[in-house]
Amino acid sequence: MEYRQTDGKTRRVHKQYVDVVARILAGGQVVPVTVCWVDGRCFTIDEIISTTGFGLTVHGIRTATYKVRFGGHATELYLEDQARERADGSQAHVMRWWVWAFDRTLEGERRR
Repeated sequence: MEYRQTDGKTRRVHKQYVDVVARILAGGQVVPVTVCWVDGRCFTIDEIISTTGFGLTVHGIRTATYKVRFGGHATELYLEDQARERADGSQAHVMRWWVWAFDRTLEGERRR
């Protein structure tokens, strides 16, 4: 399980895949423009605060991090690049966006 802290509280989180509208610039840079949550709400990104390129490959997955701001809220948005081998031996790349989403738990629930 993964835990993150917000508003002074430690809460359990999970990886939530989201839809993202992005631009791919002439130089090859990927720029996220809009994030859409699983409930259908979409938010235009007001600012990209910082980015880190793709890091080391772990279990066949590389991840880039985008710290973004939309609606007055800053969050980290991740772009995952997973190499998968095809039947013919060549590689295909599956790219997906995700965020850390807080688990819905009852207030006051204790960890075991």
